[in-house]
Amino acid sequence: MWYHYIFGVILIFTTYFVLYYFQVQSSSATNVLIYSFSKKDQSHRHTVIILAKTPSVRVLKHLNALVHVGVDAFVMCDEQPSKYTNVTNRLLYVHNESLAEYGLTRNLVWDRAFVWLYNQTSLDYVWLMEEDVTWTNVHHIVDFFDIYTNNHADLLSRNIIYRNQGTLGWMWWPKVFLKILPEDKWLASLNMISRVSRRLINAHQYYVRKLFSEQKKLNLTQFDNNYYHQEFLIPTVGHMFNLTMLIYDHSKMDVFFLALTENDIRESLAFGKRIFHPVKHDSPLLINATSIRNRN
Repeated sequence: MWYHYIFGVILIFTTYFVLYYFQVQSSSATNVLIYSFSKKDQSHRHTVIILAKTPSVRVLKHLNALVHVGVDAFVMCDEQPSKYTNVTNRLLYVHNESLAEYGLTRNLVWDRAFVWLYNQTSLDYVWLMEEDVTWTNVHHIVDFFDIYTNNHADLLSRNIIYRNQGTLGWMWWPKVFLKILPEDKWLASLNMISRVSRRLINAHQYYVRKLFSEQKKLNLTQFDNNYYHQEFLIPTVGHMFNLTMLIYDHSKMDVFFLALTENDIRESLAFGKRIFHPVKHDSPLLINATSIRNRN
């Protein structure tokens, strides 16, 4: 009877191997690193994706600090993270082939983040944060997220810019007009720290597909790639779907377009600022940014 036992073991092993093979093949077909959210992760109050070119030491320190204080945090990389460090389920990457399926050829980390989010249907809200955002203490950014835990706005942004005579000089407005996104629906938003809802993610996916279809109809030289610029597309598709978009309280933030110097940060700290963008260096003034020992 021993051969029945051996045959059974072989059969179980073969079945397992076949199932594993098809699972790997299915994952490879999408070219997306999928993270399987556990029940523990679903109980977290906030989900955050840090948008980074590469998983630098500085970015990984911020990721670690957020995870340690209970935030379900990830890093979406614009380059394959395995080139720099061991890939974990908190370092995400979407291959160019998956972007190309939506006509996204600029290969920017924002595009990768949204294509990844299209498939994460269990996420109702997610905070998106550029890698040059930092803070005096990780608890300050969590306190900021906590303010909006029960707020159901589809987009929370630093600013919402409407298309009017006073804003025509904004550099990212499209120059070619498409019927699928009429001019009276155009909006812009500043999204270095922003929160998007599942409804907005779905709207984004719908219009990216529409833009791709429209692009195929037109001569490529006639198509305006500013339609894909995230500061235009995110709020505009929300406006098309009549979604709710709000400006959050940024009184504790120092948000600027040029990189903040040590003197800039020092002056802002004196005025009670706690969250900063863009900080391109390891600031001695923000040495506790990744500290988890206290809330000072």
